[in-house]
Order: sequence, then C-alpha cells, then structure tokens
Amino acid sequence: MRRSRRLRPPPWRPPCRRRPLPPCPPRRRRAGWRRARPRLLQDAQPRYPLPALRARIEGEAQVAFTIQPDGSVRNARLLSSTPPGMFEASALAVAQRWRFEATGRAHDSRRTVHFRLPPEAARDG
Repeated sequence: MRRSRRLRPPPWRPPCRRRPLPPCPPRRRRAGWRRARPRLLQDAQPRYPLPALRARIEGEAQVAFTIQPDGSVRNARLLSSTPPGMFEASALAVAQRWRFEATGRAHDSRRTVHFRLPPEAARDG
C-alpha cells in the first residue's frame, strides 16, 4: 500500500507591513541638455548693398534676435559685422523676413548672414 503524501500548508506568517515608497526624486536634466531650436521655415536672401557691390567687397554680419511664439522674428540686433559699416542695415532687414516654426514660446537665437558676390559680379571687373 502506498501512502499518499499530504502537502502541508506553509507555516502561518503575520502579514507584512509594507512601508509606502518614498516619492520619486525630480528628474534632472543632463548637463548640456537644451530645448531644440525652432526650424527655419522661410529663409530670405539679403540685398547686397550697392556700395559693397560696386567696390566688390564681400563680408558677413552676425545678428541676434528673438523668435516669437508664432515663429516671427523680433528684436533683431547686430552683434558684429565685417567689414564694419557696410552690411549692417541689409543684415537687420533680412532678419525681419525670416520665419520659424511656431512653438508657443519665445526663443533667443543668432545667425550669421554671409554676403558673397554674385557670380556675374565676380567675373566682371
């Protein structure tokens, strides 16, 4: 005759009291992490100043500006220009024609506007 083995219930344990979990620490941003800048949707070519075109001068201007929540440009200001006094007005005018994607918040940004002679002006002379 075979004896059947009975399974015994496990020994009784009092219910454990679980402590509530501590709140999660706030997420930290990694060093160097930035919000993505809005994409440029509409670029515009600067008008070459006539005195610079006649003198066959090339240069560049750095412009700082604020991208508005609707994607328009405001507060354009000149940071530097090479050569000085030649491309400032044209660089500030072209900055007003740029359009960026709307993000719902303002962003500070900067761009360099390059002034290169058109191919036909570079050949003449």
